Amino acid sequence: MASLFDLVDHYTYAFFLQGKTDIALLGWLIPINDLIITIVVAILAIKVVRPKLRWIRINFPRPIGLWQITAILFMLYVWLTAIAEKDGVANKYASLLLIMYLIIIVVCATGFINFVKSSQQTQRQQQIIDKYQAQIANANQLNQQYNEIRRERHDTRNMLLSVQGYIRDHKDKEAEKLLATFLQNDTVEKHYGEIDNALDKIKISGLHNLVKEKAYKIVEKGIPFSFEINAEIDELPGSEIKIARIIGILMDNAIEATFKQAKPYIQFALLKHSPEVYELVIANSIEQKLNINTALKFEHSTKEGHQGIGLSNVTQLVENDDHYSFSAEVKDKVIMMTCFIQGK
Repeated sequence: MASLFDLVDHYTYAFFLQGKTDIALLGWLIPINDLIITIVVAILAIKVVRPKLRWIRINFPRPIGLWQITAILFMLYVWLTAIAEKDGVANKYASLLLIMYLIIIVVCATGFINFVKSSQQTQRQQQIIDKYQAQIANANQLNQQYNEIRRERHDTRNMLLSVQGYIRDHKDKEAEKLLATFLQNDTVEKHYGEIDNALDKIKISGLHNLVKEKAYKIVEKGIPFSFEINAEIDELPGSEIKIARIIGILMDNAIEATFKQAKPYIQFALLKHSPEVYELVIANSIEQKLNINTALKFEHSTKEGHQGIGLSNVTQLVENDDHYSFSAEVKDKVIMMTCFIQGK
């Protein structure tokens, strides 16, 4: 900028002021030209240089070394210019001064490039450190979750042993009370007519109780719910534990997904097509877009911290088991999950 101002001032004087007698009146041309140059350079800086400056600010938040180099070279430039003007050698040794200026530019560019390379290397090292620390944090979190699972498994085993003792002694009320305490629900007998009537068709006690608890929970949360069982079901192919896990996961996911929706909806259907073929359908409304292929991937969860039990757990349960086939699709802001249960 200093060189540009000198150049503009020189030619303004040479073309408009040199040899003029009324220089006092025309002297305003120099500051006006300087102002015009400043405005033009400022516009160019905003349009062209500003994105680069933003990139430097993001990647090099504290470029102290760069500013030190710039300040030293600027002082050198000012010193050379002042000496040349003072001794009147600016015109005589213009080529030499030009070479000196070029040297300054080369040194400045070299310093800037070295600074950028050094900063990038430091950033890469910091990224490696951050990645390593993140891996350690994830490992600690996984270890903590594993320990929690071990404790829960230990508590569950002890609780089941206690319940087993009550059942052997035919103390059903005590067993029910202990289970209610562990499951954190009450033992008050509740009745929802439509659900109870439909559930009368499920003659499998464990499955009957599981579906009833989940259905009651949906109703109590005020979520619109449709329920259908088309025939009496006293036996299902495959493992009762596995089908209970599948129903539990899908219904819990549906409840969590719809709990804070403006217009929630859940549908449950257990259909008997033949003594060997059954169809489980659980559908719920969704407000946000969902990539079903991503949702089915291993360990994927939309819950914060990836702590939720996702659809991938169901796919793992039915994998390599001919009794089950699971599919899911999204259509018209509804996700529909279907599990066929078949076999002898």
